[in-house]
Formats: sequence, structure tokens, C-alpha cells
Amino acid sequence: MKHPVLKVVLASAVAFAISAPSKAQIPTPPGLPRLEVRIAQDAPPRVRRERRTARPDRDSIWVGGYWDRQDTRWGWIPGRWDRPEVRSSRWVKPRYRRESGAYRFEPGHWSNQQVVEGEEYHQWKSQHGHDRRDRRDRRDRDRDGDSRP
Repeated sequence: MKHPVLKVVLASAVAFAISAPSKAQIPTPPGLPRLEVRIAQDAPPRVRRERRTARPDRDSIWVGGYWDRQDTRWGWIPGRWDRPEVRSSRWVKPRYRRESGAYRFEPGHWSNQQVVEGEEYHQWKSQHGHDRRDRRDRRDRDRDGDSRP
């Protein structure tokens, strides 16, 4: 009696696993930024004023609109209600920082995601002498016994 029930449950589980789309098959919506630090020669425009719509449910978090660096231009990403994949994560606003006559852009992201320095930013740093300065700062910290990054 146990075998027929077990076979049905096992067959159902296998069928569900095969038919459920994997996360890799779901495309990233257009307009969402890659999580790489980028560099821009021009400052981002002023933030646009937006009207926040009604909250769709209690798990949704408002992600305010922001300027994203897209190739050689700034593109506006409108505000939206979003749900974090990890319930305890929070939204980290994008950061724009002036750096040696240019603007360092760190895209907005959830706190459980990691932002990395992109290839474009690494090339810019090496062209502007930042790599030498970073190595010298690390060497000085090591000599002084300071282990902070």
C-alpha cells in the first residue's frame, strides 16, 4: 500500500521540479543596473520628484527613483515598490561621489547584494594613478600596524 502512494508523491515532486522555472531562466528586467562601481566624467542630473503610489502589500519596500549610469549617459530609473529576496535586507541608495575630477557611481542595491568595482572603473583608476596611491596607503597602514582597509 505504501509503494503506490510513494510513487505518486515522488512522481509529483519530480514533475514540479522540472516544470518550475529556475532563477537563471528568469531574465533581469531592463533598466535595472549591474552591480558594478562605474565612473562618469559628468555629474548626475538632479533627482526627479516622484509620486509614491499606494503600497501593494506589507512586504513591499519603496525604492526611490535614481540616476543610473548607462554607457556614456545618465538614465533615470523610476521609483517602484519592490520586495527583497531576503526578507531582512534593506535597500541601499545609489551613491555618487566626486573623485579626481570625475564621479564614482555605486548603484542602488539590496543590503544582501555585493557591489564590485567594474573593469571600466579599474581602468580609470590605473590611468589616473589611483592604484599607486592605494598601494602606498596599504603599505603605510601595514608599516604602522593598522589593519583597517
